Amino acid sequence: MKKIIIISLGKETGKSLKMQLESILEKNIIIYYFSIDDKNLDLSDSDLIVFSSADVANLFFNKNNILKKYIIVKRVIQHELLDKLFTLKKGTNVLLVNDTKHTCEVAIKQLIAHGVDHLIYHPYYPGIDSYEIQRIAITPGEEEFVPTGVSEIINIGTREIDIVSIMEIIIYLDDLEIYQDLLSSYFYRKIVTQYKKYVNISNKSIKLTRILKDIIDNSEEGIIYVNTKNEVLVYNKVSMKILGFSEDITGKNIYDIFPNINNELTLINDNEIFISNKKIYSKNELMGYTIILETSSIIDKLDEERRRKKKQNINSARYTFEDMIGNNQKVLKMINLSKKISKSNSTVLIQGESGTGKEILAQAIHNESSRKNNKFVAINFSALSENLVESELFGYEEGAFTGAKKGGKIGLFKKAHKGTIFLDEIGDAPYHFQTRLLRVLQEREITPVGSCDPIPIDVRVIAATNKDLLEEVKANRFREDLFYRINVMPLYTISLRDRKDDIELLIKYYLRKHKVFAPINKFLDEKVIDYLKEYNWPGNIRELVNIVEFLVNIKEDKSKIKFEDLPLYMLKNLVHKEISPNRNMRIEEGNKNNKFKMTLSDNEIWVLNKIYLNDGIGRRALCKISKEECLNLGEGQIRGILNKLKESGYIEVNKGIKGTKISEKGINLINKGI
Repeated sequence: MKKIIIISLGKETGKSLKMQLESILEKNIIIYYFSIDDKNLDLSDSDLIVFSSADVANLFFNKNNILKKYIIVKRVIQHELLDKLFTLKKGTNVLLVNDTKHTCEVAIKQLIAHGVDHLIYHPYYPGIDSYEIQRIAITPGEEEFVPTGVSEIINIGTREIDIVSIMEIIIYLDDLEIYQDLLSSYFYRKIVTQYKKYVNISNKSIKLTRILKDIIDNSEEGIIYVNTKNEVLVYNKVSMKILGFSEDITGKNIYDIFPNINNELTLINDNEIFISNKKIYSKNELMGYTIILETSSIIDKLDEERRRKKKQNINSARYTFEDMIGNNQKVLKMINLSKKISKSNSTVLIQGESGTGKEILAQAIHNESSRKNNKFVAINFSALSENLVESELFGYEEGAFTGAKKGGKIGLFKKAHKGTIFLDEIGDAPYHFQTRLLRVLQEREITPVGSCDPIPIDVRVIAATNKDLLEEVKANRFREDLFYRINVMPLYTISLRDRKDDIELLIKYYLRKHKVFAPINKFLDEKVIDYLKEYNWPGNIRELVNIVEFLVNIKEDKSKIKFEDLPLYMLKNLVHKEISPNRNMRIEEGNKNNKFKMTLSDNEIWVLNKIYLNDGIGRRALCKISKEECLNLGEGQIRGILNKLKESGYIEVNKGIKGTKISEKGINLINKGI
């Protein structure tokens, strides 16, 4: 058998050329490959030496003087491996890495000849004097020469021996008749393979185009895609319907068929149409525009859907223990206990007055638990009618009752599966329903209305109430067995009157929620601060939040909030608790002394308070303030009240700037009334 020796600069090149020749000659010839520096290079018995390039041949003959048949082959880039290069952005700087300067230059010329002319090539080869490192390196099979610092290597494969050089090899071997058919078959095979590739790509492109057309045809919006010349390339059926067209508009200029395209809102066939344009880029190159046409009915529908989804997102817990503000020892103890309870899956019963943050505490427990990544579903029994309770909590089957939705409805217990369900105001749950609820809590399974098949559920239950459930049990309004079923982990929220040391902190916190960052004594008058600290807060934190919001909105610039700025319901029942030596008064809401109530009417108490708080206030000023606070006392009424208070010795009426003042008797009366 005949023998060929391939000599190249790197062994990988020789290996690749050997594989190419074997695929043509079908291994009827023995082929060896060596790098030029290989110490085992043996040319004995070789019929032909193949040099991978002229540079390699020159290096070889500089060291050796052997008379053998040889050929310096010409090599070409494998165009079927160039796909990735076409994905690079125009103007990208790349290193072209090869074994010599000459082969670098040849490879660059061949790449440009193959149409890869959008890149900026920088040659790199072993021994180059200087070069600028680039992020990307392209190499025809010479990865071993790629310098460090390159982020991405694109190997386009070793350049193959071209057809002319292969013919020369066969002629040198004197085997043309034997191998000419194999040679033709090899190159036809490559052509067919490449053709199949392009056919597959074409078929995929056609399929993707059809899929894209189906997608946009199923859109409720009108969609038109135009190129940079404003020619229509793609459109859907909805756009034709909106525009009132029936003929094909492909290739037409969009401005010829739709002159108002740049308007955001236009009328077409008496319909309001909203228009939006979006530029389409590919690798930072503008490719065209997508035009979206929406009718007002679609906008309304999308808005409804957005609000519906927003409502669905309510089934999540927003609050954590960090949202529970306070330094009061009772509050801190309650939070610490709640954190411990969070770690279990046991049922929790939160009891406390309205406005003390029972739901916030429930959400914080959920977010501290192992169920925090699942839903938190809340239901308020006081907001549900008796006949809807079961269907809301357990769901129902299709046709379960008249008016039932097609397909039925999922109940809140099922929605909360793997998460937490919050049963707010459980003290208001209908008595007949409590039996079913008890069974659900015991068995951990629900049966939708109209179904006979129970559904297992994994859900943690947190219940809350502002009622004394034991009293409700005694009054036969709440089942005793249900009470003990839910009262596994009892918690009690703290009323605001039992944590008055937190009031100033809470006011500061909620002022900051409204972007008010001034010190509290710059926002509120000192007397108002004292009053708010002593006020009983029957509405608890909810009331405090409302008061802060009210005061933020009515406060005038460069002035503090004064007593007369407080809401009427707070002012109407003011009763002074104590008077310090400097006549500053601390005030508490509510009046439980019947004697004091009988002594003065509400209007008389109101006037007495205003006189105390505003030394020297006159009749007209009192009349004006009463109108601002919706009491609407006329000057005649105020004159009568002042006369009565004066006759009783509770006030002193002076002429001039001294005006009207509260007397010591009036102050003593107030002190006795506490």
